[in-house]
Parts: sequence; C-alpha cells; structure tokens
Amino acid sequence: MKHLGVTRSALEASHAVLTPETFVRTALSEWPGSAVAVHIAPVIGLRARFVQFTAEMPQGARATAPGFQRFAFVLSGEVEVHVDGETRTLREYDYVFLPAGTAHTLTALSATRVSVFEKPYEAAPGQATPGVVWGNERAVAGTPFEGDDHLLARKLLPDEPAFDFMVSTMSFAPGASLPYAEIHYMEHGLLMLEGEGLYKLQDRYYPVTAGDVIWMGAHCPQWYGALGRNWSKYLLYKDMNRHPLALRGGGLD
Repeated sequence: MKHLGVTRSALEASHAVLTPETFVRTALSEWPGSAVAVHIAPVIGLRARFVQFTAEMPQGARATAPGFQRFAFVLSGEVEVHVDGETRTLREYDYVFLPAGTAHTLTALSATRVSVFEKPYEAAPGQATPGVVWGNERAVAGTPFEGDDHLLARKLLPDEPAFDFMVSTMSFAPGASLPYAEIHYMEHGLLMLEGEGLYKLQDRYYPVTAGDVIWMGAHCPQWYGALGRNWSKYLLYKDMNRHPLALRGGGLD
C-alpha cells in the first residue's frame, strides 16, 4: 500500500508519530558521509526545544561536535568516541553524553546506526556544568515504576540539577501499561527500541512498534500499553531541572 501513500505517521499540534517508511535521509555538516534522518526539530513547526535524529554511518564515517549538548546511543554497529584525550569503542546499547562545547569525534568502525539527541544547554545559577557520561543501557539496573515490577525504568544520565535533560528507557512486560495518563510541562522525544504497543496521545490511539519515533509536546495527554508476547522498550528524552519561564521558546539560537 506504500504506493497509495498509506502510513501510520501523523503530525498534530501537540504530538507527532513518525514511522520508518516515511523517514527521509539528509546530510548534516557535522556528519559528513552519513545519512541522517532528522525526526524532531523546531523547523518542522513543532514547539520542540531539542533535536532528535538517527545517523546511519558507513564504515569510516566521522562526526564532530555540534556546539550543543549531544547524547548518542548506539543502535547497531561500532563507533569509536574520542573526547578529552580518551578513546572508547561503543557497541549496541552503549551510549555517551557529551556536554556543550566539548570537542569530540565519533568514528564508525563498521556500518553503524546511532540515535542522537541534541539541545542547547540551559545553565542554572549555582550549578556546575555536567561532564562526559559513558554507559550501557543493559548494565543499568531497572527500577519498578511506581512499584510495578512489570514496568521498569532505567535512567541513563545522573539525576542531578546540573543536567537540564534526562534520557531513560522504559521496559514493559506484555500487557503492562503506564498506571495513568500523564500531563506535564516537559516534552518528550521517544524511539521505540523493542516490541510493540499502543500509545494514546491527546485523544488518539496509535499502534507503535520498534523503529517508530514520537514527539510529545508540553501538556499533551499521554499513555502507553504494551501489546504482543514480548517485552517492549523505548528510549525517552525529557527536559527537566529548569524553571519553565527560563526555557527557550522553541529555537536553537
């Protein structure tokens, strides 16, 4: 049905659901030689205050620092990260947080796919700027969400005031769901990593599966329930630790 323009992708004022068959690759100057699918950005008319994209790096491709904060999560392949005189090789579900203004390079050692979040840093009085953070999602202990051991949350960055955003994963057993519909001032960027489920955004229900991307604007009603026979998992960005009046109005200037 692709030739008839059928898609699960949808764009609304409060949210967007973006599915892989609609992704268009482009080039970014910091990612020469890579194909980049930009999913979420202020330029598409959303009120987003961050950028989320997937970089498809052929072997040997390199990426350099953008001037913004960068969180890079390896979906597949191997990438060598060089920063502050240190070099590490990241593989599937490894990640690195790179503070704004930190010179660094990412070099693909094989064909590699990387999920990336970037955001201008919002400084806070009395808070030191954060440092580089390394980790592997699968090595982070899961915490039952509100006491439900069928719903596990993993925070991938330190939960400290120096950080103005958090990236985490949420894992759901088959049939598990968020305990209630959430409404809050933070916005989300989401990538489905595994499994499938049903996402309620505003007053619509969307079937979602691995590879789908979701943007949720501030105060968008949101709820998720897992479907299928296997656990589902998504990677989740949210802004945090800053007063709403101090947040930028939607640009990356």
